[in-house]
Amino acid sequence: MHFILKVKAFIRFYAELAFDNKISLIFTLLFPAVYQLLNSNQITITNENDFIQACISMSAYIIVSTALNGVTMSIISTRNSGYIKAYYYASGSRWAIYLANLCVQLIIVLLENLVFIISFMILYKFFSIHLLINFVLMTVISFPFVALGFNILFLLKTRASNISILATALIIGFLALFSVSTDIAIPNFLKVLIGINPYVFVNFILRELLQPNFILGLNVILICIIFGLLGFVGYQFMDLQNRGIKH
Repeated sequence: MHFILKVKAFIRFYAELAFDNKISLIFTLLFPAVYQLLNSNQITITNENDFIQACISMSAYIIVSTALNGVTMSIISTRNSGYIKAYYYASGSRWAIYLANLCVQLIIVLLENLVFIISFMILYKFFSIHLLINFVLMTVISFPFVALGFNILFLLKTRASNISILATALIIGFLALFSVSTDIAIPNFLKVLIGINPYVFVNFILRELLQPNFILGLNVILICIIFGLLGFVGYQFMDLQNRGIKH
């Protein structure tokens, strides 16, 4: 109970921080919206598979972008400003701080994806409560693990500006890899990256929800374990005093 009270206390702080950063919230939805509008003439939706193929990449983008910018970069920002260290010494728990931010961002990403999916349905005049529910479940299940996977960035000893550039590169790079098939001849390291690509992970979860498959389920569980381990190691061993000034 004491831990839960700590989490609740930090939720208010991160909620205020998130809504102060309105530009990031708007851009997270703006890019998918512009992308879909530019491609609307090339898309025809007659069934659920068409709908999923048309919107899964941008729905996953919202999840990945919010996880990286809203959770990872937000923690790095509060660490570099000295808040994480101060709150840790005051509360005695670094994980209460992280969980509070994760809860706040989970609510935000749920609202973002709901707005996006409902707008998408209106744009293409294709409505499905079944799909809407599964997209919500996909978001709830995938977001915490995607956020945990990016915790490995906490171990980088470099300036916050460099990590920000890297974060942008990861969002774009993983999105580009999402459309690359592992059936073609590509280097092995790219196959590994595709295997742990958070966009692919989000897609796997949606497919598993819609049509359960034993092998696919094992892949999902394996990626969850990998992201979970990265998340624990990255945050547990994060240098609370690193203010992003090291080269």
